[in-house]
Amino acid sequence: MLVDKMMIQGAKRIFIKPLANNDNSKQQIYLGSDFEVARVIPSGNVSSAGMSKKGAIFKAPLDFYWISLDGATDLAPNAQIILYPKYPETRLSGFLSGCSRKKAIAPSHLMKPPTAEERSARLNTKRYLVLGVDEKTVWAHCSAWDGTLHDQLKAIVESDETQLVASVFYQYSATREPSEEKLLRKLKEIYQQGPIESCRLNSEGELMTYKAQNGAGYTLEAQFGITPNGSSAPDFMDWELKSHSSGAVTLMTPEPNVGTYLDDLEVFLRTYGTRIEQERMDFASRHNVGEKNKTTALTMHFEGYDPDKREILEPSGGLMLRDEDGVLVAGWKFEKLILHWKKKHANTCFVSYTAIRETPPKYQYGPKVVLGKGTDLKLFLNALYLSTVYYDPGINMKLVKGKWKPKKRNQFRISWRNIDNLYVELKNVDLEALE
Repeated sequence: MLVDKMMIQGAKRIFIKPLANNDNSKQQIYLGSDFEVARVIPSGNVSSAGMSKKGAIFKAPLDFYWISLDGATDLAPNAQIILYPKYPETRLSGFLSGCSRKKAIAPSHLMKPPTAEERSARLNTKRYLVLGVDEKTVWAHCSAWDGTLHDQLKAIVESDETQLVASVFYQYSATREPSEEKLLRKLKEIYQQGPIESCRLNSEGELMTYKAQNGAGYTLEAQFGITPNGSSAPDFMDWELKSHSSGAVTLMTPEPNVGTYLDDLEVFLRTYGTRIEQERMDFASRHNVGEKNKTTALTMHFEGYDPDKREILEPSGGLMLRDEDGVLVAGWKFEKLILHWKKKHANTCFVSYTAIRETPPKYQYGPKVVLGKGTDLKLFLNALYLSTVYYDPGINMKLVKGKWKPKKRNQFRISWRNIDNLYVELKNVDLEALE
């Protein structure tokens, strides 16, 4: 079976997309009127591709292979997703370019733009694009307009074996159990354990005691077998996990990709630090867009963005921290912001906890859980512009044995009371009430 061949390659999730006549090599494959699909398909770094009649354009390369029914593969080296924030709209392109003619695995004959006669004849029939994905790679196969595979895929899409994902994909699961149900079942087990001693997994997957008072996130991740490796991939299936007590929630910690910050961290801290002592220097102060920070004398600007239309006007713009002379101290270009939004805010599960202040501390998770579903790029960018999502760094350098040891943590946070500004749907769950 095709799914088995994809899983042998390493696929962990299977998606099916019915293809319309306009989904072809000339017009590209339409992937939805929002950017949710950019979360589903693993891609490389997002980069600006300038402006067009459709507004700003961003592209991200794919590690994309066509796979045959017998399991043979062929790399499509130029495959990429294209993001048009203005509409918004996402498309898949370059999926045939550079493929091997000798292998004849890429479905060139199925992706040709149709003639007027073919378009009319195929109005009531579909091809089906099947994608198998892991954290980095995509394996793809396309059915014809008829035949055994077509009929099987049509039956799957029209049955209750799938759930709609990112508005255009049908996710196939042999177990038929949605990821949300699996997640909540696991969280109830964790809740029923009672207080859990603070811990984390090391790089070898071994459980270690964690004595510091900030271990709620590490401890929760450890219960899911997650090592704190800094990966931006979802923590559990298609869910991001976040422990939550009260106050602000840290959404992401991306390093700037422009500015003098990148040149020399020690110089940066000595110039703009909020606390400078003999053996420690800190940069830790909230910065709001359009407001000069009294401590650092720096101002955050959101450049190349139209807040009325909620559109990107200049792809090279972004969130820029400047000094009083206009010098760019640190900046996150739109491509950087989109990349982290794409990876970090698909489905997010906020797990409440109570800390028991011992050494090491203990954490009781639940019973309250909040599931955040469905956000889009325009919501995120607007939240940055309004400083609903704000820059709240925790950067320092400590003098250890005569050498300055850096800690970089460029945090973007949001107050818990504003979390609904990021999601289309928030679902409150009481783990005690789950059967």
